[in-house]
Amino acid sequence: MAEHPGYLVYQEPPQRPLTARNLADYALCPQKFLLSFFATRSQTERFLGGPVALQTAARAALIECYRQGGTAAVAEERLLALFEQHWEGRLCADSLEEEQLHAQGLQILRAYHAAHLTEAETTVALDLRLEETLGEHRFVAVADRVIEDPGGTLTLLRFKTVRQAPSARALGKDLSIALLALLGERHFGRPVQVGIAHLRSGKLLIADLPPAQLEEWEVEVQRQAALIRAARDYPTNKGRICGVCRSRPQCPAWHPQPLAEEIW
Repeated sequence: MAEHPGYLVYQEPPQRPLTARNLADYALCPQKFLLSFFATRSQTERFLGGPVALQTAARAALIECYRQGGTAAVAEERLLALFEQHWEGRLCADSLEEEQLHAQGLQILRAYHAAHLTEAETTVALDLRLEETLGEHRFVAVADRVIEDPGGTLTLLRFKTVRQAPSARALGKDLSIALLALLGERHFGRPVQVGIAHLRSGKLLIADLPPAQLEEWEVEVQRQAALIRAARDYPTNKGRICGVCRSRPQCPAWHPQPLAEEIW
């Protein structure tokens, strides 16, 4: 039997709806985009870090708080207990970071609870997964909380614990925020606002997204999706980004794999 040179196992990303992270990953490095679909939690966990632990726990606590009736119905002690249930200190770099971020989380939620004991807005949905079609492609995004004010304006919010509060203009240039706005309008069938509840400052920040700019975003996300769906090769953009890439342990540019021998 003649020798066979072997072959490389070829993987394709699953044909599921695209997220803003998928679009950003592909633009940054197609190989990073591909590998993100196959990496396990244990493989990427070390790239999450303490700030992600804080964001995840604070977000989960507030979503559960509103599910139980909101700050008027949930005592401060209960809100803090919800934070503790979701806190993963092991993601922090060391015990000092864990202590500092844990304390910040409790402080942030105490301030939020005190500031939101009375609210005029109605909660329409929590942890809402929006999956819609734009052009020929399916996309998905998540709103942490959807509220409606007395005037009928719908606002899709995300809870954020980032240190610096972005400007309304910066939010309008954020791919993830723009995609959320596009899918929100498809889902609810009317114009919506999109923004973040910046938990460190206590501010509600609404993205500056005029209709013309939102139309430009719709064209752009469809363009990016078309490139992804047509791709048959996923090159690696090796460079500075690799140092913080969650997919580096599986990247062939850093860990080239030998050809797999075909089994006859």
